Amino acid sequence: MKFIKLLFMALLFTAMQTTAYAQKKVTISGYLKDAVSGESLAGALVTVQGTAIKASANSYGFYSLSLNSGSYKVNYSYVGYQREEHSLVLRRDTAVNVNLNPASNMMNEVVVSTVSKKDNVNKPVNIAPLSMVEVKQLPAFLGEADLIRSFQLLPGVSTVGDGASGFNVRGGGVDQNLVLLDEAPLYFTSHLFNLFSVANPDAVKDAALYKTEMPARFGGRLSSVLDTRMKDGNNKEWNFAGGLGLIASRFTAEGPIKKDKSSMIISARRSYTDILTKQSSDPDIKDNSIYFYDLSAKLNFTLSDKDRLFISGYFGKDHIDAAKMFLLQWGNGTGTIRWNHIFNPRLFSNTSVIYSDYKYRLGAYQDPATSFTWDASIVDYSLKNAYSWYPDARNTIYFGIEAGLHDFMPGTAKPASESSIFNYTEMPGQRAADYNLYWDHEITLSDVFSAEYGLRYSAFQSLAKGETKISDYEGVTGERKEPVNTRTFSDWQSIKWYHNLQPRLSFKVKTGENASIKASLSRTAQNLHLVSNTISSSPLDIWTPSSYNVKPETADQVSAGYFRNFSNNKYEASAEVYYRKLYNQMDFINGAETLLNEDLPGDMLFGDGRAYGSEFYIKKNSGRLNGWVSYTLSRTERKIDGINNNEYYPAKYDKTHSLAVVAVYELKPRIILSGTYNFASGIPATLPDGRFEFDSFPVQYNSGNFRNNYRIPSYHRLDLSATFKKKPVPGRKYTSEWVVSMFNALNRRNAFSLYLRQNEDSMSELETIRFSMFGSIIPSVTWNFKF
Repeated sequence: MKFIKLLFMALLFTAMQTTAYAQKKVTISGYLKDAVSGESLAGALVTVQGTAIKASANSYGFYSLSLNSGSYKVNYSYVGYQREEHSLVLRRDTAVNVNLNPASNMMNEVVVSTVSKKDNVNKPVNIAPLSMVEVKQLPAFLGEADLIRSFQLLPGVSTVGDGASGFNVRGGGVDQNLVLLDEAPLYFTSHLFNLFSVANPDAVKDAALYKTEMPARFGGRLSSVLDTRMKDGNNKEWNFAGGLGLIASRFTAEGPIKKDKSSMIISARRSYTDILTKQSSDPDIKDNSIYFYDLSAKLNFTLSDKDRLFISGYFGKDHIDAAKMFLLQWGNGTGTIRWNHIFNPRLFSNTSVIYSDYKYRLGAYQDPATSFTWDASIVDYSLKNAYSWYPDARNTIYFGIEAGLHDFMPGTAKPASESSIFNYTEMPGQRAADYNLYWDHEITLSDVFSAEYGLRYSAFQSLAKGETKISDYEGVTGERKEPVNTRTFSDWQSIKWYHNLQPRLSFKVKTGENASIKASLSRTAQNLHLVSNTISSSPLDIWTPSSYNVKPETADQVSAGYFRNFSNNKYEASAEVYYRKLYNQMDFINGAETLLNEDLPGDMLFGDGRAYGSEFYIKKNSGRLNGWVSYTLSRTERKIDGINNNEYYPAKYDKTHSLAVVAVYELKPRIILSGTYNFASGIPATLPDGRFEFDSFPVQYNSGNFRNNYRIPSYHRLDLSATFKKKPVPGRKYTSEWVVSMFNALNRRNAFSLYLRQNEDSMSELETIRFSMFGSIIPSVTWNFKF
């Protein structure tokens, strides 16, 4: 009932605002596309000359702009493209589809962004966009452009260290980020133990990161949404592109199925470290097999002037086999079907059917008597129906409904041979359903003030999978608790419901032509949780839904910042502060068992958290030398009864200082140099602070039951790269380039973790061991081509 009242008040306010502008209106609408490839231009700008009226294309390139009847000059523009001006006499609703041509002369300028340079000041919501153009200009590990690693160069975004999976946003865990690929969720976002991103750079069109200030149309995670969109495919002519690297190669083909009506793209990538190891004469090397591959594909069809259909899919897999003694496999598989429909020039809809499947396997075969395999998976089915309504030039309203089913199989272990003494073990599976409604309103009240506000309602249902047993847990806080009062539920029986209202508000006040103040207030909720007590997440970590024993995580955030552009938008800068309060945060008792533990809730502890900080950012958008500097000063803490004497302690991914410097320099029209430098405070670690001797052997202990009481050394890394482009030949489509890169150019052994052990030469002495993922300079050469 509370939600209905809030929704009614919001709709009433919307109606009052739209009615205020309800003169005789006509609407121009249509699609903005690349004239060469037919790719939609999401975010392209539509402005009316001589007025402040403007609109931007949505993620499918559709725009709608309502005006009073009359004559207008309408400008269509997109960064990196030639601007077009159309003279229109509007008497009725008119469809205007525009194809923009890429700028023909980009000499002496390196474009580092495909978003409007004024978005830094004008957008009410602070979005962090990155296009593949700028991602590919940055130094990359082994020459492979990495989308997720590139986002870690932005303020408020970090990682616990080299080789760590995922990323952390404003004090959130890696599971508190929703990573979408064409709307399908990805549960593990890297290949080869976090050395490569799962997103093939040749198949991705663009991506945007919503840092906690996410609109109401996004939800499901506490900290951020990384919305990644695949290319639609060239509907004009066939193109081919690829790259050959030292350990991985990729190939992409795209082209029309029927020119201007339908197209496809297929992109494949594979590493060949397994092929290289097989050439060794050393059996210890030859019998090892390590590789990954992924395949992305997309079809799109223009069914009519009002209907478009998209079908996309992704499949990726990692395989690690250590001499037939140890096996580790994991992989994501997704499929998405989307139908766009235009009801009228002011109402656009998208209906999506989404499938996501994440599987992982562990095997041990060294001793046949104890050999086993362990399999686990997560399967999601989702249905979304979303609408965009454009009542007039000052209002855009988004609303929709979503439903999903989650199926968890946390682990099935079975003997790998007939002689194995390992018993068949199957962890009880879990099932959950979620239902979401949202309403989101972008409004421009004046040339000075604009806002985006909305409300998201989520209902989450824990369901029995097969015969499901649940228990209460009793015991001393901070120690393993025992199950009591066990009950049984039958298949599909409802166990527990959770409901959450999530209001979102952000607004912008322009303080001049090139400056604005932005602020936001938001609440987010999360019902899928990562069960991990390690520094970094691994492919074997378990996900669990909210259930009888695990409540939803929630977070409240307030943020404010000053944003300014300089020198005719050549430079942009921002300073922002934020404070977050997090509830029902999960941690574990000392010595918790997270794998194959039927009474895992007995090892869990729950409490609150807080994160606060300031972020600074300055960027040069154009010219031969460009790039940005970002700095974050922050604190992330948890307070959970049973840990650290019930006092606040640093979260495992807390970093006080984080600095990133990015530079891209066009030495010559065909030679581009780039470099990135990262500095960060060391992450926390729990180490003994005392010792005693027993029979002349040292015994370590933590005298005060402290958690994360030390920090590993600070982190420094410099990466460099140079791109050498082949001179284009007039009349020929073929182009190529060589990319030479140097990862960890400072040759620094950055610590990933620390631990103590007895000295091998003197057993009565202890020594500190520093584990590093990379301990040397890693050079690479990659050849990229396109024709």
